[in-house]
Amino acid sequence: MNLAELARSSLMTGTGAGVTLSALGVPAGWPFVGRMYVHQYDPQVFFDAAGAWLTVRDDVTAARLNVAALVSEVAVTSWRSEDGRAFQRRMDAYLADLRGIELRAVVTALTLYTVGAALAAMVLFQFLVAAAMAAIAVWVLGAAVTPLTLAGARVLATRSLTTLYAGYQGVERLLDALLHGCAAALTAVVAVDVGVEAARGDRSGLNDLAAATFAQGPLLVWGTANRIERDLTAHGLSGRRPRGGTVLPQGVPQVAGAKAVNDVMTGSQTITGRHVPEQAADGTYAFPWE
Repeated sequence: MNLAELARSSLMTGTGAGVTLSALGVPAGWPFVGRMYVHQYDPQVFFDAAGAWLTVRDDVTAARLNVAALVSEVAVTSWRSEDGRAFQRRMDAYLADLRGIELRAVVTALTLYTVGAALAAMVLFQFLVAAAMAAIAVWVLGAAVTPLTLAGARVLATRSLTTLYAGYQGVERLLDALLHGCAAALTAVVAVDVGVEAARGDRSGLNDLAAATFAQGPLLVWGTANRIERDLTAHGLSGRRPRGGTVLPQGVPQVAGAKAVNDVMTGSQTITGRHVPEQAADGTYAFPWE
């Protein structure tokens, strides 16, 4: 079982436990369901991307060493003309750029590995939480033999689930902080590279960044819409509005639940999942008017 399947299994286990607990008069288990739905992802893609960036580093390193060897053969000590010195300066700058690419590739790879490891840890933690919920549900179900026993079990289960949910939210906050830090690191890598080049009067990096961002425009729009759909579904599952905590109208959680089931079974969001923009061979995406 890979991590994506484990995340899906955790959601199904947690949902079953939440439904059982709610039927037994312990609604404290249901808030987990919406949060578990959010954490449906496959960390392997980040590990694969990190491996690809390390391959880039290896290729650039090989190219830099080859170029350095060629330069050392050409720029002999007897070449003391102005052309020779200009050639040496140009090649030194070129080799420095290659070393910069190597460094950025390593930083990007390490960042992606960190994100993948953090998401993998979250999936494993969520599995343990779902298992704990299932154990509590079985315990309360067993205590439902007599009304008196059930009443005490409800109290203890509610306390346990409330404490567990607080811990779950704490882990989520740590995960969010780490992911935001990783995003900031990647942004800094790009900003420093482009900023240094711009400070030297070379705006090619800035122009390339703008062109690349525009070329990815359809995917950025789709990704934003996909994220909004996911969050709205999670809020619908919770049964309460994200702000104020007021109860949603009757039927909204049920519709959200049916949609979530379809999302998990198909592996994509019900509405936006079918509209993934098609990627061209050069990595760009076609705009609707093209």
